[in-house]
Amino acid sequence: MSIFKKVTENNELYLYMNGKLIYKKWLLTGQSKIFDVMAYDKFTLKSITEESIKKEKNNSKKCK
Repeated sequence: MSIFKKVTENNELYLYMNGKLIYKKWLLTGQSKIFDVMAYDKFTLKSITEESIKKEKNNSKKCK
């Protein structure tokens, strides 16, 4: 299994697995996109931002 990571001049991160694009992240906005769900999980097919991660952590603290 070969994994290749590339950061462009436009502040975009690309992650390839076996020559296939599986993940892209816009570094300035923090948004990301999963292209190959099988490489991750069925629940990760959504845009993930730092803000959404903080909200998720806050919600889990409230539930305890």
